[in-house]
Amino acid sequence: MKKIFFFAAAALMSTAMFAELQVADFENIQLAEESVLHLNETGLIQSGSFGFKQEVADYGEAGVYYFGNVVSNKTGNTYDFYADSDKSAKGGAYEGNNFLVWTSSYTGLDRIQLLEAAVVPGMYVCNTAWVVDAILNGDGMSSDQAPFGENDWFKLTVHGYLNGAEVNAQVDVALATGTSYIADWTYVDLSGLGEVDEISFALSSSKKNDYGMTTPAYFCIDNFGAEAPTEAISNTNAAVKAVKTVRNGQVVIIRGDKTFNVLGAEL
Repeated sequence: MKKIFFFAAAALMSTAMFAELQVADFENIQLAEESVLHLNETGLIQSGSFGFKQEVADYGEAGVYYFGNVVSNKTGNTYDFYADSDKSAKGGAYEGNNFLVWTSSYTGLDRIQLLEAAVVPGMYVCNTAWVVDAILNGDGMSSDQAPFGENDWFKLTVHGYLNGAEVNAQVDVALATGTSYIADWTYVDLSGLGEVDEISFALSSSKKNDYGMTTPAYFCIDNFGAEAPTEAISNTNAAVKAVKTVRNGQVVIIRGDKTFNVLGAEL
């Protein structure tokens, strides 16, 4: 499994601030096996304390296209053609069966809405299988027609809004840096955004052509609104489970009372 650095705004928040939020795990969405949720018309998908917009665009003979947020339960992690764009790089959800695949709606209908303004603790993210294929094999459209090299990058930027105005903070996540990329579900701290009632995403990449970014503009989300993971100690054998989390804006691994960076060096 590849290792990856990512950066997220961090803040010290009381867990009481998160008490009213219900985590969006998407398990309330009923799906056929190995399928995705496509609405009949543009609308809101609700899970937990959040609403996720899906834009449905009918282009006549060109077909119907779906933008924004799509719930998936696909379990594979290989990409062969466009129908595989709704797979996570891990293969399936972080927990349970369902997860969300996000892509820009181009019209601003892809924002996540909170039922009430609150501080959102965080979420789990993963690349899609399509993005990983583009990193390893090239996307077929970029100017250099090459896979990711040491100077390439793919970034997610998270913005928050309150009462229609953007808050004075953002969270940046390196979905890929050079030839390293997020291939497993990874927790991202969103608490640094502060109190918000809407959240939006933007993707950017070093891979471009004359028309813009060529890296597939997709990423996966699960357990939106979840609190940061903590170490778990068995009561029977005192075995300590290693967990990945964010401290001071950097990914760290915690095992008991020891903390390590993602390369394994003790901090």
